[in-house]
Amino acid sequence: MLTVFIEYKLDTEKRSHALQLLTSMAERMEAMGAHQYRSMEGLDQPGLFVETFEVETVQVYEEIKANRLADQDFCDCISGGAAKLHVWAFRPAELG
Repeated sequence: MLTVFIEYKLDTEKRSHALQLLTSMAERMEAMGAHQYRSMEGLDQPGLFVETFEVETVQVYEEIKANRLADQDFCDCISGGAAKLHVWAFRPAELG
């Protein structure tokens, strides 16, 4: 199981549209194979968002990443566009 984080800062002028798009994001992400989707906004940095969810395979992660980076309507709401939509996957650390 991989944990995925998506991080971006919304363009202030496009915040309303982005929030409207985010209302259906959980459903869209689950349809692509994400589990336990959450979207959070920074307390100390309003407009900074992090989405997090779990996926079962690297392939699902890569498909979701490609899909999100190609989502021009949403990326247009991000300060800096798709280049500033950061997507990272993490696996459990093997300690000891």
